[in-house]
Amino acid sequence: MKIRTMLTAAIALALAITSAATALADEATVAVTSHPADAKIYVNGYYKGRSPMTVTVGSATDEAQDYTFTLHLPGFKKWQAPVSLSAGQNKSIYAGLERLPSAVAGRTICIDPGHPSETSAGTSGPSGVSENHINWVIALKLKADLQAAGATVVMTKQSEGENVTNRRRAEIANAANADIMIRLHCDAAPGRGFALYAPDRQGTRYGVTGPSQSVIDRSTAAMGPLYDGMKAALAGTIPGRGTHGDSGTYVGSRQGALTGSIFSQVPTVTVEMCVLTNAQDEAFINSEAGQAKMVAALRAGLESVFGGQ
Repeated sequence: MKIRTMLTAAIALALAITSAATALADEATVAVTSHPADAKIYVNGYYKGRSPMTVTVGSATDEAQDYTFTLHLPGFKKWQAPVSLSAGQNKSIYAGLERLPSAVAGRTICIDPGHPSETSAGTSGPSGVSENHINWVIALKLKADLQAAGATVVMTKQSEGENVTNRRRAEIANAANADIMIRLHCDAAPGRGFALYAPDRQGTRYGVTGPSQSVIDRSTAAMGPLYDGMKAALAGTIPGRGTHGDSGTYVGSRQGALTGSIFSQVPTVTVEMCVLTNAQDEAFINSEAGQAKMVAALRAGLESVFGGQ
């Protein structure tokens, strides 16, 4: 009886091994790589992961059949190709992704690296990282990125320490007839994360009242997609603190709007890229990886602004 039981168990084990081997043999695999990497991979419409990866196709049969492989990466054309697979086959595919025309191409963008100005020299972080320095570094990197995409970029100052009044900064954007003025800053506030501000009412400074209702409307309209594009690009790294009116700032609450907005004749949005007084945010924005992420987020936000126009 004991021998019969052992024999039965051995037969069952052999059948299980054979079944597993058969199931394994039925699977086809496709090693997927792409340039750039990190593209979403779909097989017959079903999401499988991101490139590079080896995709397992469990439904392959002895008779070859076509499977549609599709790759998606924001900013690039959809890549799609049929791949003929039969059970047990191992193949590889490479997708050279074609970049879509940039929505910022042909646009004139004024980058305003905040501080120093008549207001202040800016804030600093717990370990001494200065806002003025971070604003300048990000501005230069963003300028290079936007120019490579075909945009015309106007800077409100030509060196890190140049002192330019906020009125003059707006006048530079106006003279260039910029499609948008992006004012780069870092915040001193509770919590952490990035936030956007646009004029929500008129203010008065040096006897001048502004901006016009048209500038208020166009600035507010640009702020939403700019924020959404940035938030998506920064997900998992730095949180968003929402969109706000200039009147919610210290200077704006006293004047009605920020000085740079009062004198602006073009859409203007202030980007508080992080809370620099927060140690975690300071470390993020002071790192090469964090700066690259912020530039990519600003670019993504601008693509969202102009992509919908």
